[in-house]
Amino acid sequence: MTTSEELPVLGTESPVIACLSAQMRAIQAGGAIRRVRTPVGDEGWLVTRHAELKQLLLDERVGKSHPDPANMPKYLDSPLISMTVSSDHETARKNHARMRKLLTPHFSAKRMAALRPKIAERANAAMDQILEQGPPADLHAQLSVPVSFQVLCDLLGITEHDTFMSLLTAPTTVGASDTDPAKFPLFTFLAELSAHKRAHPGPDLTTTLTQAGITDPEVASLVAVTAFSYLVTPHNISVGIALFASNPGQREMVIKDPSLLASAVEEVVRMGKTTESFLPRYASEDIEIADVSIKSGELVMCDHYSSGFDDRVFENPDKFDVTRSPNPHPAFSHGNWYCVGAPLARVEMIEIYSALLTQLPDFQLQIPISELRINNDQLGGGVAELPATW
Repeated sequence: MTTSEELPVLGTESPVIACLSAQMRAIQAGGAIRRVRTPVGDEGWLVTRHAELKQLLLDERVGKSHPDPANMPKYLDSPLISMTVSSDHETARKNHARMRKLLTPHFSAKRMAALRPKIAERANAAMDQILEQGPPADLHAQLSVPVSFQVLCDLLGITEHDTFMSLLTAPTTVGASDTDPAKFPLFTFLAELSAHKRAHPGPDLTTTLTQAGITDPEVASLVAVTAFSYLVTPHNISVGIALFASNPGQREMVIKDPSLLASAVEEVVRMGKTTESFLPRYASEDIEIADVSIKSGELVMCDHYSSGFDDRVFENPDKFDVTRSPNPHPAFSHGNWYCVGAPLARVEMIEIYSALLTQLPDFQLQIPISELRINNDQLGGGVAELPATW
């Protein structure tokens, strides 16, 4: 039997882009659900295969609750993660359902259709600036990030884009031990935004939350969770840009047939991993699955990206294939955990790629995709820069 000292330790390998690290490949090959040690030294279960991940995401015994949150095993020692864990399983389940009910209408097909022209306008404006400046360009800092943050701010009703971006991406969001959200500048900013929206309502998500009978601090927490969940979008966009540059044949297919953009986006999302990031959940009861016994209170980490490379489901999973069909990737999660913001992420990626491939079809990376720098100072990590020329 494997002892705790012999467990694989997450976070010890250098991050990789658009493929599985050697450690993740070894963990996945060794079993669907493996006992591991987290970066902060706690033990937990890591789920890396497609079928078992979907099964656990549909299991109501797995959720964001722990009977003793102060002493629960953790993936990261981050108050922004810890604050989402309740001490009561039923309360956590109801809070999760309530949040989804409040947020989902803002990502309806009708709203996405209404947002699409504005997103396209922002993407083309960013491209105009890049072309006016001339090569080289950092397509992450000059395209993926600004357009994504502008779209996020539009959704939330935030006009102070630069202030919000600096607060949301502050390095101090990782590793802090203080669990009082009120002590973080981001939450002060969002609580003030909530109060402003109560007095001056608008057609935005923050206003909707203020009208749901919850307090400004509660609104701030929900907006923060939504914003942090959305942080992965600009990094996925940049990984996609890098994949297009590294696979010119696939890029040419999309340029010749723009209808392939939708399936190309699904392939980008499947392969869009930039670093380890496993949303922690906990078992509320003992669970028997895939020849392992998960005990009540134990940490369960569902790896949505490794399961997208499960060769039991995906043929040639390391190949970037814009025509892949079907493509049942779980990158947006599954069941009641499915990302409510997925429709917006998809529209945003399509419009940014459309602007890029139309205006700059022959762009090239200045370094190989394998050498792109990863930022480990932020929660969830991500692409640090995307140097390109043309």
